[in-house]
Amino acid sequence: MSGRRWSMSLAPPIAVLAVALVLSRFQAGAEAGGKATPPVAGACAASPIARDAAGKPKRDVGPGSWWKLTERLDRAGAMAGRQLAVGRGGSIALLLDLATETVASGPIGGVVVVATDDERRSEIRLVSSLGACSWLVDQSADVVRGAILDPGDGSVLAHLVDRQTRADLGTWRFGRKDALAEPMLVAPALAPGAIDGPIWITDLRLDQPGHLLAVQSCTDSGCLTRLFDVRVPGKGPTVLAGGQGSLLGFAGGHLLTWAACPGFPCGIQSWDIATAKATSVLDRADAAAVTLDGRFVVASTDAGAVHTLRIELGSGTRALIKGISADDLLLPVGVAATSGVQLGADEIPVGAPGANPHSFRPAAAEVIP
Repeated sequence: MSGRRWSMSLAPPIAVLAVALVLSRFQAGAEAGGKATPPVAGACAASPIARDAAGKPKRDVGPGSWWKLTERLDRAGAMAGRQLAVGRGGSIALLLDLATETVASGPIGGVVVVATDDERRSEIRLVSSLGACSWLVDQSADVVRGAILDPGDGSVLAHLVDRQTRADLGTWRFGRKDALAEPMLVAPALAPGAIDGPIWITDLRLDQPGHLLAVQSCTDSGCLTRLFDVRVPGKGPTVLAGGQGSLLGFAGGHLLTWAACPGFPCGIQSWDIATAKATSVLDRADAAAVTLDGRFVVASTDAGAVHTLRIELGSGTRALIKGISADDLLLPVGVAATSGVQLGADEIPVGAPGANPHSFRPAAAEVIP
């Protein structure tokens, strides 16, 4: 990675998409019950990540924070870009007009990671629901294809590809010390021929302690996941391959993914990290989510009848539960997500189309006899 590729400023990446973040184009927003104008957004004076006395990021700051991406149309009704709304509860903190290719992740501690690319450079930004501001982490002449916050130190992990050739450049850590810190390679590029066909999506996920990084590479027919211990630089990855779909989440010593399916409904698999072997959790589901602590997977098993199944992964206990309304959907997490909400360790994200996303606690749900 040539140092000339990097300029010292702040911004987001790219995944199956790319973005051009235009901070000068914040607009007023509307909320249920009447019009409301979000605070004028600008550049944060420093990283918006809140830290404790020991300098560690606080994960629990800004409960109820959320983000949502919607299409932005021109006067002719054609798609002109996207708009990112960031807020807390029922309030919008800020709105950003973005280019068509946009990705976001989080929030963690009230902070959303936003990725953007204007076909010339990619940016990585932290957007605060509390400060209603944006902080540029870094920018690159290469293309960023997915980024997540590392809650252990407040840095950003981002996957890059070469802009001209689209060659895999690996996953890099940005902004560990300050805005001027050089990016550091965390996970090398996927070896040529490791998976058949061109890679369309690269997704990133950290386990709850923040020690294990999953880097998943997907073609149009299946995925391969490499697991890296971020505490041990240079250590070779554990590779999970064969009959695998997109990521769902970590669950103790396992990683949950969809099966390799052409569409939904689809099966859910649990990969044993120690053995790299997969077992079936559920034969078919229309949607699913895993709690951050890995205790439960919640799945919609019949979209028409709105059946919600809760599976306790440790014991295998299954129960149909109440609490998720007929309008709510189990929201995906990762590069395909168009919304997100800050979660506690025992929560999953849900939301109705057009509404702000919110969290749901499976452990507290009423069981249907």
